Amino acid sequence: MRRALEGIQRRLPPGWTAEEQTGERTPSLRLRGPDKRSVDLPIIARNGLVPRDVPALVAGAELPILVVSSYLGGRARELLSRAGASYADATGNVRVVVSSPAIFLEGLGAEQDPERTPRPLRSLRGAAGGRVVRALIEIDPPFGVRELSTAAATPLGTVSRVVTFLDTEALLTRDGRKRIVSVDWPALLSRWAQDYELTKSNELLTFLEPRGLSALWSKLDQLPRYAATGSTAGPGIAPTRIAMIYVDDPEGAARTLRLVPAEAGANVWLLRPYDEVVFTRTRRRAISSGDATSDVVTVSAAQAVVDLMSSPGRGPQEAEALVEKMKENEDAWRTRS
Repeated sequence: MRRALEGIQRRLPPGWTAEEQTGERTPSLRLRGPDKRSVDLPIIARNGLVPRDVPALVAGAELPILVVSSYLGGRARELLSRAGASYADATGNVRVVVSSPAIFLEGLGAEQDPERTPRPLRSLRGAAGGRVVRALIEIDPPFGVRELSTAAATPLGTVSRVVTFLDTEALLTRDGRKRIVSVDWPALLSRWAQDYELTKSNELLTFLEPRGLSALWSKLDQLPRYAATGSTAGPGIAPTRIAMIYVDDPEGAARTLRLVPAEAGANVWLLRPYDEVVFTRTRRRAISSGDATSDVVTVSAAQAVVDLMSSPGRGPQEAEALVEKMKENEDAWRTRS
């Protein structure tokens, strides 16, 4: 607590003071402005606060409050901010917001807990994590871990570790029987994107369609299997300048489509996928090319979002727009468990 409060004191503007009040049963931090007005922030101290515990911690608390911990991860800080609570940790992560006297402090400390102990799962990196995340997002709960294991085609033990990790991160909710009853799928997509990147998680080969992308779409049906991603699978707010297509065999697909290898000026990306899941729950989208219209197979909406988040150009903006469209009509893309 001492290091956390010192972090607040270092960031105070000139004329402001911060003093810990320990005489009361509940300690507080007294902030005093240059005009001598002051406010007391009751301190709630927790060692190693995890996101799952934030809602119960701030429920019913009369704001303003100051949550202090040895370390607060990004998700915990997000939930505290959303609840209107101020916070500080021993690594320098600080956010203090008070309306009277008015003050706003914000500072970044460590992005990882310097004293964390190893735990079974700390990321969503890899094929298994992607399969479980896709199933959690695309299948409407409630369902149990065993059902999720079947839907994700992933061993039960692996699914259990992923679910425990996401439960700790407050990205899903479980009932008393440990069944998953809700998933914060927009936040889960953002969390997945921290460990997944389109051009690094998949094997990428770049090519040129000399006649332009309008000549490409009608040829895709010659491939035994494919799924387009990126702008082609996005919300339609920007034209497709690079066709990004998952295929089983990029070299063979390039020969079938009569593409020219290109390191510079490529307009076609062929991706050998991180996992077979990119070919599940696909969609179809009509794309006009000249006087003709082609029916193109695209990845699921969830896969498109996470791919767009790390795509070049307006990819991140398209990802945000697609998430908003998904919120408007979840029945259109989520399946029943």
